[in-house]
Amino acid sequence: MFLGLVFDLDGTLADSRLDFAGMRADTGCPEGTGLLEFVAGLGDELERQRAMAIIHEYEMAGARAANWIDGAEALCQRLASSGMPFGIFTRNSREAASLMMETLAIPTDVLVAREDAAAKPDPEGLLNIASGFRLMPARMLCVGDFLYDLQAAANAGMPSCLYDPVGDSPHAAQADYVVNTFSALAELLYGDSQ
Repeated sequence: MFLGLVFDLDGTLADSRLDFAGMRADTGCPEGTGLLEFVAGLGDELERQRAMAIIHEYEMAGARAANWIDGAEALCQRLASSGMPFGIFTRNSREAASLMMETLAIPTDVLVAREDAAAKPDPEGLLNIASGFRLMPARMLCVGDFLYDLQAAANAGMPSCLYDPVGDSPHAAQADYVVNTFSALAELLYGDSQ
């Protein structure tokens, strides 16, 4: 059914317990506004640099503390062994995402971070990964835990899957598929739950 995947990283494959409330408080970003969008809108270059440095420190701390989300490691290993290509598209910095991938030994060598493409919900990163895999976006699946993942997928013409472990996401209606476990995602991909 799907010939390739793109995962969000934090909150989807890995839990870094990223302190978004702390980041918002320390940067002055109001609730309901994306952190990267808030920083981009700051009028002063020094303010932007200061805010990005704060975000970077939080992301690096989260990357060092990261653990696999339950079931994600087994599915990534299965994808790698079955030859299904998968990449990661994250709003995190390349340095933080690379550290998280190294810490967890995530078996993919395709990472698109915020330095590499416009941030989600822009589809640029998804389209770049699909192009690198030589696949049409419609033959791939974008898996993430937040609205921006679903919007980026829609903007790329790529089916989306919301990872919603608690089952209370307000964004479920915008996803093509919703799973609350990686076993359910394996069933969607392979027709079983091994």
